[in-house]
Amino acid sequence: MEDIINLALKEAESKNVNFAEVRIFGYDSEVIALRNAEIDQIGRAYNIGYGVRVIKNGAWGFASSADISKERVKEVVNNAIKEADATSKVIKRPVELSEEPIIKDTYKTPFKIDPFDVDIEEKLEILKKADGIIAEKGDAIKVRQTEMGFYKVYLNYGNTEGTRIKQEELFTGAKASATAIANDNQRRAIGLYEMRGFEYIDMYNFEEKSEQVAQEAIVLATEAVAPKQQKTAFILEPFQLGLTIHESCGHPTELDRVLGWEADFAGTSFLTLDKLGKNYQYGSEKVNLVNDPTIPYVLGHEKYDHEGVETKRFYVVKNGIFNDYQTDRQTAKIIGKEHSNGNARIARYNRVPLVRMSNLYLEADPEGPKDIDELIAETKEGIYGIGWKSHSIDDKRTNFQFSVQLAYEIKNGELAIPLKNTIYQAVTPEFWGGLDLMTKEWRIDGLGPSCGKGAPHTQTMWVSHGGPYARFQGVNIFSG
Repeated sequence: MEDIINLALKEAESKNVNFAEVRIFGYDSEVIALRNAEIDQIGRAYNIGYGVRVIKNGAWGFASSADISKERVKEVVNNAIKEADATSKVIKRPVELSEEPIIKDTYKTPFKIDPFDVDIEEKLEILKKADGIIAEKGDAIKVRQTEMGFYKVYLNYGNTEGTRIKQEELFTGAKASATAIANDNQRRAIGLYEMRGFEYIDMYNFEEKSEQVAQEAIVLATEAVAPKQQKTAFILEPFQLGLTIHESCGHPTELDRVLGWEADFAGTSFLTLDKLGKNYQYGSEKVNLVNDPTIPYVLGHEKYDHEGVETKRFYVVKNGIFNDYQTDRQTAKIIGKEHSNGNARIARYNRVPLVRMSNLYLEADPEGPKDIDELIAETKEGIYGIGWKSHSIDDKRTNFQFSVQLAYEIKNGELAIPLKNTIYQAVTPEFWGGLDLMTKEWRIDGLGPSCGKGAPHTQTMWVSHGGPYARFQGVNIFSG
């Protein structure tokens, strides 16, 4: 693989490009799924290839292939150069990149058991046992689904500045869902992934999660009622908080979206350039939103992004004030940053890097209630929302409407009746301005690979979000 990188870079330099980079990128995946105890899917996929990106005459050019013959590698480089030559005739602003340190490193995410070495039958037995646990909860459950997924991602990167990086990541996770039909048709699902090996299946307590989805699906179908339309205190658990962060903070702070280069999946951004460095009030003083790819084991963890930049922790929002964007090298240079924040990522070898989230979360309050029980006890009236069901947001990412799988009414500091089909609606700065209480307890959960961006050649990406259990005042609640 090193030979491919060296050959491509040598060919590019011989054609007097300003910059060139080569990305060898591959993945190995396995998904096993049951539906009502029957095999629904057993799939294994492997994909690897390389992409070459160059800057010549102030313009980008890109080409890719899975053919590693010397002739084809040279052809790919020259195709990228031809594209740059053509593009240079119509560009409005020459491409410039932030200055970055030269890095030479190899990094692998740690794990104990390689899931690709574990027999399929062993995996099926775990899924069948989880399915049986769901089935035992009663005839009201009509559809049972259990699934495991395993993914290895390989990156071998080099550029004409001298950076050389090898990076390998391993993802493991499982999902369980139950659909119950009684007074209503309701589904409850839980699925979590981490950057670990097969050992995560035990750490995740998959059997316990399977029992939980069954019990809660039955509650939704037999006991839960629709919430009354109201404006009230609303508590979110970390996973659904993460979805809210993802849509109302994550995507709006992607600098390519802010610049209007990206409008896929719900438009551009209200966090325009005139708001950076101008004390723009994104939320209450309790709002500290951090992007941190350096956290190990969670899905958005990477030591290096896919432009060879070492990742780092930074505040997107600090003490309620909008603080920074997610950037790649080009967008960082445009706004005068010395270095990229390390947010460039790809999902396939034949795609160019996009500005992407990694681990974006809300910092917990060290002075807040200990846990969710104490937070509920400090809430006289309100609603507690659990689990993602649906989401919708406008094309500037300000006015949003999300629904949760399960909710509970809070009365006099205690959970009361269960609620179904619960929707919360707000305007982004007003919603985050209503954050008034958070727990010390916090966690980060994985979302993915399901974050899409870059149509028509959409790339889906692993990201993680979360934080504490958080209470927001004055949130619009209704049923739908």
